[in-house]
Amino acid sequence: LFAAAKGNGASLNDKPIQVSGTTELKAGLFATEVGTLRTPETVAAVMDRIQTLTSSMRSVRCCGSCALNLVGVACGRLDAFYEIGFGGCWDVAAGVCILREAGGQVLDPAGGPWDVMSRRVLATNAHLGPAVAQLLAGCKTSSEEPAAPTLPPAAATSSSRHQQ
Repeated sequence: LFAAAKGNGASLNDKPIQVSGTTELKAGLFATEVGTLRTPETVAAVMDRIQTLTSSMRSVRCCGSCALNLVGVACGRLDAFYEIGFGGCWDVAAGVCILREAGGQVLDPAGGPWDVMSRRVLATNAHLGPAVAQLLAGCKTSSEEPAAPTLPPAAATSSSRHQQ
């Protein structure tokens, strides 16, 4: 049984868990799900993302559950997990709490802040988030998948200043 409470850490069967210490992208194991949409455009976008990450990381896994992939990152079995277009907030809310309490980070797959209602998630250990997000940000997204959030003009300007 996985458990977590904000500020109290995370556990599996009453034993503390923590994310992996993997720091190199090429050594990282990631998970994703293929989803249920089968239009050629969506399948091409999904496969583009998988090809991009498998070209830069050690290997890929698909277990069939957004929640189990999140806790897989939380207990160090996986280094990263992303999914675009999962069912809804119920698929991620508990897993994100567990992951954060285990030392992981959650962001939008395009690299911005994560929104529980977006149906988009990137979960990583404490080290790989920005690198995985950079790879995913360059990948295709189909017109049927939830789009990356757009920054308001003031935030985009501020973000650009910080990157210079």
